Amino acid sequence: MTEPPVQIGRYRIEQRLAGGAMGVIYKAHDPQIDRTVAIKLIRADLLEGSERDSYLARFQREAQAAGRCMHPNIVAIYDFAMHEGNPFLAMEYVPGQSLSQSLAGGMEFDVGDAVSVILQVLAALACAHAQGVVHRDIKPANILLLPNGQVKVTDFGISRFAMSSLTEIGSVVGTPSYMSPEQCRGDDVDLRADLFSTAAVLFELLSGRRLFAGTSQTQVLYALLNQETPHLHERMPSATAALDRVLQTALANNRDQRFASADSMADALRAAVGEASVAGLVNREAATVLLQPTRLPSEPSVGALGDDFTADDVLISTLERKLAHYTGPIARLLVQSAIRKTNRLDELFESLAGSIESRNDRERFLREARRDFEMRRRGGTSTRSGVGRLTTTIPPGVGFATVDLERVERELAHYIGPIAKVLVAREAAKARSLAELWDLLAVKIERDAERAAFLRKRES
Repeated sequence: MTEPPVQIGRYRIEQRLAGGAMGVIYKAHDPQIDRTVAIKLIRADLLEGSERDSYLARFQREAQAAGRCMHPNIVAIYDFAMHEGNPFLAMEYVPGQSLSQSLAGGMEFDVGDAVSVILQVLAALACAHAQGVVHRDIKPANILLLPNGQVKVTDFGISRFAMSSLTEIGSVVGTPSYMSPEQCRGDDVDLRADLFSTAAVLFELLSGRRLFAGTSQTQVLYALLNQETPHLHERMPSATAALDRVLQTALANNRDQRFASADSMADALRAAVGEASVAGLVNREAATVLLQPTRLPSEPSVGALGDDFTADDVLISTLERKLAHYTGPIARLLVQSAIRKTNRLDELFESLAGSIESRNDRERFLREARRDFEMRRRGGTSTRSGVGRLTTTIPPGVGFATVDLERVERELAHYIGPIAKVLVAREAAKARSLAELWDLLAVKIERDAERAAFLRKRES
C-alpha cells in the first residue's frame, strides 16, 4: 500500500482512513486553526486534456455548492484546493462510524431508532435541496453515526462525479442497491431520487435486508427495474400499514408518485409512527425522568454489587437508556452483549463503562448506575425478580412552562438535530431558571458562532 503523504496543502496527514476508486480519505491536522479535519483527495489523474479541465471545473462548482450546505446533520466542507494536480477537500472530521459499519457489526434498529436516523438524514437533505444540491448517493456508507446519537450525512454534491467521466473509463463506484430506478436507467435525477434512496435505507434498517438483493450488480439492477417493490410487512410482520404506506410512496417507481420534498416525507414518517415513538431511545428518555430524593444514598460497596443478578427487563431498559446518553443508539447492542458475558452486577457496570470514551463520563455512568441500583434495592425491588421499578414518569422540565421548553428545544434542534429533545429534558431537571437552561444547552453546540446565535434567540 502506498505510504500516505506527509502533508496535503497546509494540512498535516496523520493517518489513512479509507480509500476507493474515487480517491483516499485521510485524518489530518489543520495547524492554522488547530483542529482535526478529514482530507478527501480525489483522483483526476486518470483524465486528460479538455476532459480533465472540465471535470476539475465542475468539481469545484459542486464543492462550492456543497460547502453552502451548513446543517448539523451534514459533514461540513471547509476548504477546496489542489495537491499535485488532484483536487482535495478539507472536511469536518466525524469521530463516529458509518451506518454500514454498524449494520455489519450486527447492530439492530427498532422502529423508533430507525426513524430517528432517517429523520436526521431527511433534515440534511432538506437543507441541501434548498441549495439546489442533490446528493445522488444516499446509502449506509455515507451516513455517519456519532456517539451521542447524532447523524451526519457525508459526500454531498460530490457523488455526482462517481457517475460521470470516471465511471465511463471503468471505475465502478457505489452500489445500485440504493439507487432510484431513473438513476439506474441513466436518466436525469432530482431530489426525489434522494428520497427513494433514503427510503431504501429505512427499509433495510427495519427489515434487516436490502430492498433488492442479488449476487451481482446486474441482478440487483434487474430486480430494481423489473420487480414489484416488496411491502415492509412481508419482511417485518409487526410493521404498521401506515409505515408501509410511507415506504411505498417514497419507493414508487414513478418519481411523480413520490413525496415532493424531504420535509413532506419526514412529516409523513412522524405521522405514521407517532411522536411518542420517534427517536426510540431518545424519546423514551425525554418522556421519563428518574425521580431522585434530595439526599442520595451513598454509593453501595463493591460487595453489594458483586451479587449475582438476573437480567430482567427493568434493569436492561434502564442501562440502555443511561448508556445511550454517552454512546447513542448502539447502547442496546452493548448492553445485550455485556449481559451475555457476566452475571455479576459490578462486572456488568464496569464492562459497559468501558465503552464510554471520556473518563469523566465513564465515572459519571458508574455513579448513576450504582445509585439507581441501590435506590431500587432499598425500595424493596430485587434485581433478581424483575418486578416493579423505581422510575416515576413525570413531565420533563417540571417548573418551566411547556411553551418555553418547546421554544428552546426548537431553537436547539437547528444546531444539533432531534437529540435536542433529550438534552432539553435532561438539563431542565437541573436548571434553576430559564436563563440557566439556555446556558446549559448552549455548551452542547460545538461551533462558537452557532452557540452565540443560539443564545441571541433567548433575548428575542
